[in-house]
Amino acid sequence: MAMIGLKYPIAAPIANYIKGVYPEVEAGTAFVVGKMISADKEVKFSDNPLYADDEIAENYLNFDEGTLKICVDHMTLEAQAKMYGHTYTEANEDSPEEIEKGGWDIPPYFVFGYYKTIIKNNKKSYQVTILYKTKFKPPKESAKTKEKSISWGTYESEGTIETLSGFNNDPYEKVVNFQTEDEARKYLNDYFKLSENPAGIGAGGNTENTGGTTNEQV
Repeated sequence: MAMIGLKYPIAAPIANYIKGVYPEVEAGTAFVVGKMISADKEVKFSDNPLYADDEIAENYLNFDEGTLKICVDHMTLEAQAKMYGHTYTEANEDSPEEIEKGGWDIPPYFVFGYYKTIIKNNKKSYQVTILYKTKFKPPKESAKTKEKSISWGTYESEGTIETLSGFNNDPYEKVVNFQTEDEARKYLNDYFKLSENPAGIGAGGNTENTGGTTNEQV
């Protein structure tokens, strides 16, 4: 199996988390974070062995922690404000667009999704990942003066992955596999209540019209 693609990172804030209920995505709250470069996910479980007769008789694996490191090529100021709890002000006739960052800003919890392209036995499939409860830290930023070569600017952000309480299995993630990219993209749009051509914050990029349907290229 080979993973040959990664696209369409979408985040939706969790307004009111209710124990024992999957987070509900409210229409109009989800946004496309940017064009995705990488997503490194790690989930750790701790061992809790019970020894008997000089051997492990039982071993209970307990969810310890999860992290998701994402990298996108660009995040608008509005997307940054939504992701990290900053204060955003739209541009108007009298003043430019701006964002104010504060030491006491609290990033919200998000439902977070994206899809990967997988190839096995020379056949592609498209795997959607939905993380039920995540929270992201503001990214590290760096800049340098112009040189002969180009330095690409990207946004790397690390998030925590948490389980949902009130369930028997404490779920934290759902993975759904599709045979076509259109199906995977539609599933994400439906799950996050986005239109086929979302004016997603942070989306950027061009649009392509195919047969009368406009699909945003992320």
